[in-house]
Amino acid sequence: MLDMAPEYATVKAKGQVVIPVEIRRRFQIDEGTRVAFLEEAGRLIIQPVTDDFIDSMTGVLAGRRLPNRILREKDSELG
Repeated sequence: MLDMAPEYATVKAKGQVVIPVEIRRRFQIDEGTRVAFLEEAGRLIIQPVTDDFIDSMTGVLAGRRLPNRILREKDSELG
């Protein structure tokens, strides 16, 4: 069941999508916020990468060799 009415965006040539402002506000997605793309039951889910989200994924990403710093740091800090 959906919590809100659908919002729409168009994928640009380089695969970029602008997240609608109301969704960014609701989920506190600001410039530099990392997001995860997940698939669940044939649906694409875009999840802001927060400490709570990282903690909830403990064990799920085991064995995938993803360093913890990639999950917690902003893109600009990865250098």
